[in-house]
Amino acid sequence: MKKKLLFIAPNYYGFNEVVYSGLKSFSGYEVIEINSTRPYQYKNIGEKIYNFFLKTFKKDNLKKIKTEQYIQQTIEDFGQYDLLIVNRPDLLTEEALKKAITKSKKSKVILWDSLKKIPQPNEYLAKFDNILSFDPDDCIHYGFTPITNFYFKEAQNWEIKFDVALLMTYDNRINDAIKLFRYFDSQGINAKARIFVYKKDQIKEKLPENMEVIEQIIPFKKSCEYYFDSKAILDLSHSNQKGLSFRPFEALGLEKKLITTAENVKSLEFYNATNILYIKDIDNIDFPKKFLDEKYLKPSLQVAKRYSLKNWVESIIS
Repeated sequence: MKKKLLFIAPNYYGFNEVVYSGLKSFSGYEVIEINSTRPYQYKNIGEKIYNFFLKTFKKDNLKKIKTEQYIQQTIEDFGQYDLLIVNRPDLLTEEALKKAITKSKKSKVILWDSLKKIPQPNEYLAKFDNILSFDPDDCIHYGFTPITNFYFKEAQNWEIKFDVALLMTYDNRINDAIKLFRYFDSQGINAKARIFVYKKDQIKEKLPENMEVIEQIIPFKKSCEYYFDSKAILDLSHSNQKGLSFRPFEALGLEKKLITTAENVKSLEFYNATNILYIKDIDNIDFPKKFLDEKYLKPSLQVAKRYSLKNWVESIIS
């Protein structure tokens, strides 16, 4: 009989689906997944009216009640677990987290954000046997186990149409993106971008024509396909985290060059100046003209496979 693994994570851009698929394929466990942010759909108009009165007079919410029931019932339905893996424990109630940990022999939490960006309750983290984080500062300061991100798609034989591609959510990095795209245009570098925003009227800046605004998120398992027809991926790091995003690892898997503002990229074992260009100062860009013209330099297969989804799963399980 297979050992059982309980995986609890929010559905942010479909990221949990990719991890769940990897756990099913490579962990050797029977994997039970719980979407901690699964939206509840009203069964009828009566529930909608009932929820209106709940929110108005009792300051409660039927959707939250039903989501909590789903989480706790799913934990209960599958009995005992050999391993519990949780992302974003702060999204769980104390009761649900306690039940999941009590019913599991071992427990791990995976943090894909720095504690500066998304704080986690200390009393929640203390419940886990192991805390894994991609942020090097948090690992040093709190003694977390360091992990990296991963890639899950490999190089595709696509026709190259663009020099640089950027896919990002609209936030305080937008001005850096605009400066870079204006620079690319001045240098004859053919670039494209898609900027996800919840409402177009949120954008106050005037964007270059080759920066497309989208209001529907591209699912995580599909997002890297946007880079297929480009030589290089552009990665703009967040100011409040030191951990490397998925872009360097997607670039590795797809055999694309990388242009990044993340200084920590130089610590990667597959870093080399032929494939990866670090931009220290957006206002004073020193962009070697040969960077996009030079052929991609493949790292060894042994190094590349180290950052695959398969190896990532095997590492966190062990």
